[in-house]
Amino acid sequence: MASMAPTFLASLRAVGTASTMAFVGFYMHRRGFVTPSGKKMMALLSQQVTIPAFLFAKIIHCPDAGEDNGDGDTAVCPSVADRISDLKLLLVWPAYVVFCGLITGYFAARISKTPRTQTRSCLAACAFGNSTGLVITLLTVVHHQFKGSGAELGRIDPTTFLSVYLLLYPVLQWGVGGWLLAPEEKKEEKHDIDA
Repeated sequence: MASMAPTFLASLRAVGTASTMAFVGFYMHRRGFVTPSGKKMMALLSQQVTIPAFLFAKIIHCPDAGEDNGDGDTAVCPSVADRISDLKLLLVWPAYVVFCGLITGYFAARISKTPRTQTRSCLAACAFGNSTGLVITLLTVVHHQFKGSGAELGRIDPTTFLSVYLLLYPVLQWGVGGWLLAPEEKKEEKHDIDA
């Protein structure tokens, strides 16, 4: 039970950090500090610049570069290809997550008797409810909480794994998600014209 306390506290701190960020954004919106065009600009900047740069830096980051490893040689960073090959499971994990989300969305739509026209939206909402920014915040705070403790969560940066996970996830998000949210083609009714 004592080993659960640090994990629970790290989780609370991570959720508190995310909640604080959300509250500040809500406050700034309600006070009118951020205009609609400003929100769009910040979303695009986050989506297309800062998150990709953060994840790219996590993939190529080498904290031990240039340090003496004890036998007179300097430590060499592992190649990105080796890191990805060690995490092969994470390349198929997004497909599993999306599949489970689709099943959950299907049952949620059936149980709630969602109108047929909204079923595909329900499927997409459940399959692609992952927000990359929230995940980065939670993983970063949890990692920093355990950094000096010698625990597994402190030695291995989980955002590195997120970088590999996100190689396939956007493909599924835009492929399957785009198909689910595409407007349904109206079938042309054939009218028999009697002469």
